[in-house]
Amino acid sequence: MRRWVPVMIGVPVAVVALGGGYALASGGGSELRAAMGTDPGGDGRAKPTRARPAVAGPRDGSRQLASYTTEFKPGEARVKNIRIGAKAIDGHVVPAGGAFSFNKVVGPRGARQGYVPAPTIVGSRLVDDLGGGICQVSATLWNAVFEAGLKIKEAHPHTLWMEEYPQGREAAVAWPSLDFVWRNDSGKPIRVQARVTGNALTVSLWGTPKYQVKTTSSKRYALTRAGTFTDAGRRCVPMPGGPGFQVDVYRTLSLSGRKVRRDRFHTVYQPEPKVTCTGR
Repeated sequence: MRRWVPVMIGVPVAVVALGGGYALASGGGSELRAAMGTDPGGDGRAKPTRARPAVAGPRDGSRQLASYTTEFKPGEARVKNIRIGAKAIDGHVVPAGGAFSFNKVVGPRGARQGYVPAPTIVGSRLVDDLGGGICQVSATLWNAVFEAGLKIKEAHPHTLWMEEYPQGREAAVAWPSLDFVWRNDSGKPIRVQARVTGNALTVSLWGTPKYQVKTTSSKRYALTRAGTFTDAGRRCVPMPGGPGFQVDVYRTLSLSGRKVRRDRFHTVYQPEPKVTCTGR
């Protein structure tokens, strides 16, 4: 079982091994809110799609292990950050037995690298900050890795759940402490492909299929509520409010029709306060 504890940006993180997965001690960081959609209540929310069956690759004989797509609203500042992050991971090859670290591959997300301010989660709030939206890249990649049956070594969900990504199926990242790491345990090299179109990001993994993968999710449970308040700050981002809850995601891996293992990913989301910005 892997237990995920949501994290918040700006608080030191201690990652501790726990039952084959990871837990966080004394906080952590969580990035993005609208990183996979629009401003709260907007109409350009990401629409995740299921991975497609493996298909033949161009000339190298590889097959598509999984492909996942999320959408965004064109014209938003965060789209530039999504494009930079997608370009960084596109074409990366993970050798058999090797690990993929999102932070090592993508690197710092600052103005010097071309990133711009966009909505980002800080605690239980949204503010504009450099690199907002990069988590759409990590979350889309997470879903491709998840559907491909690859080993997820380190991943942290966002503190708050947003409709722009599946419940319990996403990964928050923050430079340099909060990472998303997966291992290629397929026995063959895997190539990462990332494509950005006018309103969508698609991440595909190419290699040699090893497992048959089936996934299920529980319903929400242990719901909690947050309050309502106003903010006159210039960095304020309005939020519609929503309940906190817990959810479990399961992944069953089979080899030649025989069950190999069943992974459980447990996520706790905090409630989202309703925020009205009065300083704009």
